[in-house]
Amino acid sequence: MDFLNILARLADLSPETDTQAPAPRRAALTRIGQASTALLPAVLAALPHPASARVRDNNTTLDVLKLALTLEYLESEFYTQALNQSALFSSATDRAAIETIRAHEAQHVTLLQGLLADAGAPQPAKPNFDFTGSKNGAQAASFPDVFTNLDTFLKVAQLLEDAGIRAYKGQAEFVQSDNQLLETLLRIHSTEARHASHIRTMRRQRGATVKSWLSPTDTAITSAGSVPDKAYANESNVAQYVPGPRLVPFETTLPINVGNPTLSKEALLAKVAEAFDEPIDTAAATDLVQLFTY
Repeated sequence: MDFLNILARLADLSPETDTQAPAPRRAALTRIGQASTALLPAVLAALPHPASARVRDNNTTLDVLKLALTLEYLESEFYTQALNQSALFSSATDRAAIETIRAHEAQHVTLLQGLLADAGAPQPAKPNFDFTGSKNGAQAASFPDVFTNLDTFLKVAQLLEDAGIRAYKGQAEFVQSDNQLLETLLRIHSTEARHASHIRTMRRQRGATVKSWLSPTDTAITSAGSVPDKAYANESNVAQYVPGPRLVPFETTLPINVGNPTLSKEALLAKVAEAFDEPIDTAAATDLVQLFTY
């Protein structure tokens, strides 16, 4: 399959909040797509090999589906509980947006339950959720006002959506042999990315310093080294893996420097760091889910 053409198509299809000027990520992806496809074999042949391969999860297809369903239980219940709080949304527009997101999450739950049923596999039980992080009063709450303070609610929503995106990306490699399932999970991943973008837009409209995508310039909503921070670990990476694994040296090889005048290496790498969501593995995704279960 033509990798460069895929990137160009993704750039064309990716919606942006700001319509006044093309986003740097879209422009970069479009430039890659415009490059000759003959460039790719030469690029990959020249890539450096890391000293050791990254650790891979030993996941089966059913493991992937069970984790995905647990994530969707988490998000669906989060929005359901929020919408049950009549005082949380003073804006009809905000409430309508969250209702739309909640509907998507419920559809994802139904879809994944159906896939597991079709496979004749037992479905994971829906956990008990406590989105304050207190585990039903067993410990101090991390987000005590999550359903009474809209800004806290949106921070937790961003955390859950950002983590979900990275978790789906981390699971994709385990279903590569099943094209239909891979497409299904990546479609869910795409929807979750749009959720995250909208939540981030809502936060920005309320004065938060945050882009519509993950960026080092975002004001942090987690503490370094904490479990919630696993949702953002390694997002400053400027090199990306391809099968092998090998590293793509974006700053020297691919035609993505779209600045006029051209950007410095440091400025270019800052944009590369924004251009990709890094995957998280099953263990990290499970740790993040357990923050809100008891």
